[in-house]
Amino acid sequence: MWFLVNFLLFPLLFLHTFSLGVEMNDTYNCTILRENFGISVSQFTLCAISNSHPIKLCESCIDQYINVGESYTNLSKFKDDKDFCISHYINLDRLGIVSNMYENVYNLWNNAKCYECYEVINSVLTHNLSQETIEFLKLYNRTQKCIGKYPKTMCDFCMDPYLKLNNYYYSISNENDKIGMCMDIVDLMNTTRTEWSEKCCKYRKHSEYAFIGSSVGIMIVTILFYVLTKVFIDKKSTKIVTQHRFVESLSSSNRRDNN
Repeated sequence: MWFLVNFLLFPLLFLHTFSLGVEMNDTYNCTILRENFGISVSQFTLCAISNSHPIKLCESCIDQYINVGESYTNLSKFKDDKDFCISHYINLDRLGIVSNMYENVYNLWNNAKCYECYEVINSVLTHNLSQETIEFLKLYNRTQKCIGKYPKTMCDFCMDPYLKLNNYYYSISNENDKIGMCMDIVDLMNTTRTEWSEKCCKYRKHSEYAFIGSSVGIMIVTILFYVLTKVFIDKKSTKIVTQHRFVESLSSSNRRDNN
């Protein structure tokens, strides 16, 4: 897909550049830099949409994101005979199309916390995966391999790798911010949890139902025992009191007769 896009766009850009003449002046260079920026933004936008579900924005679109940053930097650094190229497109109208397009790309990348998946060296984004990402992917792949090997008995055989994955995810997540890692990892973890809960929570519920049923049965038997015990004791106490009063009545009658 990307090869086709590049194959179609860059020859057109080259022909446009060539048509301006080999000896381009600075104004034309600013135009070319602007067009390069437009191409990089469109490529990133297409990549982001294509990898929106499942979310693979950070993994698949890092090259396009870096290109947007570089092309925007070129606009900021290159100067024509009057001013920097960026000055032709910034603060000259209310739309601010160039700056808004860059901010949209920047905000999308940072809202997804894609920088968390990679190493940032001297404030420069690199293609190197962060240590947290490497460790998470190792645990994730181990869990998925186990689930693939034991699809019907995953709840028994894959509990340990799943718990290790889940615990590690908690350790690298920022609970205050809710999304402590890049959205690629968040989406992978959410998908794994959904799969696990759909299969293994049902499995656990059968055991829980048996436990709850037996607990309720024991509770009912205990309550019946105390109720029957109380009824029996109350009847026995009434009988004893009745007999005691009858004996007292006989004793009083005998004393009167003797007198």
